[in-house]
Amino acid sequence: MIHPTLLFLFGLAAFGQPGAALVPVPDAHAEDNPLIPLPNAAAPEPGASVRDERLGTSQTRVTSQTGLRHEYSRHDPFNADCSLILLMDTANGAWNVFKTNQRPYDVDGQLVRTIELEEPRWDAATRTTLWGTREFSILRIDVESGESTVVKDFRTDPVVGPILKAEPDLYRITMKDEGEASLDRRYWAFIVQGMNEDYRARYLLVWDRTDDQVIGLRKLAAAESRIDWVGMSPKGNWVLVGSDHDNAAPLAGLVMADRTLKRFHPLHYSTGHADVGLDAQGSEVIVMQNAQTDYIDLIPLDLAVKPIAPGGRYEGSGHVPLVRLFYASDSPVGFSSGVHISCNYPGWCLVSTHIEPGVAAKNWLDRSIILVRLDPARPRAYFAAKVYGTCSSYWEETHAAISADGSRIVWATNWGRNPGNDKVWLMELVLPHDWQRVVPPSQ
Repeated sequence: MIHPTLLFLFGLAAFGQPGAALVPVPDAHAEDNPLIPLPNAAAPEPGASVRDERLGTSQTRVTSQTGLRHEYSRHDPFNADCSLILLMDTANGAWNVFKTNQRPYDVDGQLVRTIELEEPRWDAATRTTLWGTREFSILRIDVESGESTVVKDFRTDPVVGPILKAEPDLYRITMKDEGEASLDRRYWAFIVQGMNEDYRARYLLVWDRTDDQVIGLRKLAAAESRIDWVGMSPKGNWVLVGSDHDNAAPLAGLVMADRTLKRFHPLHYSTGHADVGLDAQGSEVIVMQNAQTDYIDLIPLDLAVKPIAPGGRYEGSGHVPLVRLFYASDSPVGFSSGVHISCNYPGWCLVSTHIEPGVAAKNWLDRSIILVRLDPARPRAYFAAKVYGTCSSYWEETHAAISADGSRIVWATNWGRNPGNDKVWLMELVLPHDWQRVVPPSQ
């Protein structure tokens, strides 16, 4: 067997060659790996690229306007064929669709339409279709024609409508910006939110679009309403609820439920940065930062999975550790960054990091974006890019997102300039066409 460090060194030397594999992380479970320092590079002009010869990749600035960026790591900003991109103006919250046939994307003539929706998400198959919500309605918009269709108005639903009339402070359905419907957009899970009681979540509901039926409804007591996000699993088999660790049972921590909201199963005692996706075998999973173990875990959506207690062990839990997060401030190789996760591309997750001003990048994962193969039997990680941004505010965090076809990665950056002012732009890495041809399992 070839030693992992030798594979790493070989990868650094060979990745830039045609047909070469991604540069592997020698041991993603280790506290330390060979450090790839951040190369010196001036901030690129709009449309210009910065090359990393060690990784064999280039990152390109694809927006001119500062403050114009993608929404979040969990959501694919690209449409079904990557010919359009959905970006948000952080200054005013406006959603803008741009064509991607020129870089930067936001030059004159590239804007397709400004969209007035909450939680807009691209259709997985139809290139011009966006889904979103407005108050109590689910809408579908053709971004080229501008035609908008109300797919469901819960005010007229025989189950939800009477509740809305009886409790007039209820004002919207929401997935709290992080959840999504099933990939085929058949199953939808929402919180119904009210203005009273400090805007807390008041109901959970699940709707089946095919049958136009509310198939799950739960009224939430105040003690079980501290919910961070809700959404469906990719195939629509499960409802995922991410709540505070001290939320009341059965909704404490990370929980999955059946579509009728009658059976709840705890996956973990707390909720961290996460995304739902499909593993290498096509099974539904959630990949999440585990605060109890300081790893990023692959968690199968399976009733056999058990939470891991602080100080507990992985054996028998069903959790699979993917990447060590070595948070050790007293160590010369301690990890000092925050992480986000993107599982839009089946079989893989993307892990990105963000770091604050004045904090040194000491650990191999600091200022890095990596790809992780979601193979429960043999997970492995590979370097994709280095991060030049430094964050003092939410919108300055990297939040790297991979497209659903696995062809490109985008993230936000300020290139370390004037952190705290939200003067960010979008960087893009177009992956080599054969990047999935990674280090063979026999090695």
